[in-house]
Amino acid sequence: MASQGARADPVVGREESGESAEGLVAPASAGGVDIGREGVGVDAPNPPGGAPATHVPIPAPAPAVAIIDRNYERIRRMGATEFEGTLDPEIAERWWEKVKDVLNLVDCTLENRLKYVASLFVGNALIWWRSMKRAYEPKEITWAEFQREFDDKYRPKMYRDKKRMEFLNLVQGDNQTVAEYELRFAALAKYAPEAVVTPEDRCYHFEQGLRPEIKKGLAVRITNFKTLVESAVRMEEAVIEEKKKGKKRES
Repeated sequence: MASQGARADPVVGREESGESAEGLVAPASAGGVDIGREGVGVDAPNPPGGAPATHVPIPAPAPAVAIIDRNYERIRRMGATEFEGTLDPEIAERWWEKVKDVLNLVDCTLENRLKYVASLFVGNALIWWRSMKRAYEPKEITWAEFQREFDDKYRPKMYRDKKRMEFLNLVQGDNQTVAEYELRFAALAKYAPEAVVTPEDRCYHFEQGLRPEIKKGLAVRITNFKTLVESAVRMEEAVIEEKKKGKKRES
């Protein structure tokens, strides 16, 4: 039984009790293990005829190599920037959308996604992240929980509700092209997902917001969004051409 002051020897997996390592090494013998100053080796058995044994060295184990996750560097090269926090939801949203676009190009687990995003936090954002993590202890925060916490902190409900109403009331401006209207429509639709559940819903809301002279030219109800946008663009061009002809007749 080892003495009370014994400790585990991490090298050879035994316990030391104050006795020197040399006193615990078994003497070398034919076919045994020889531990000496030059490392570890094995004495080959004597061949027939009594020839001297040959010392065969055993290679030392390769040193442990740290596995480096290159994705931390990769996401930065792809455009993900550090985030120090902001009071402007628009700025936070642009940063968040860019980071998500980058992460979608990286093959990784949701757990690693969270680590990569956290590595981008600095300043006040890093303080918030550490505080939020402590609030979840001893449980590890999930990716879904993190997204909800980020929204509540940097894209609060009041802001999201405002954007939702902006989408529901969106119309094409007098000096706005169909292409410009479509871009704004796409940017705001995410705030009212319940209004664009199906392709038909999406087309309905888009068509309702078109200027009257364009909307009335769409003879049939179109339920494919791409087709609807293309039809609206053609109708817009026809309206513009008709206005040009009218001005020529007046002059």
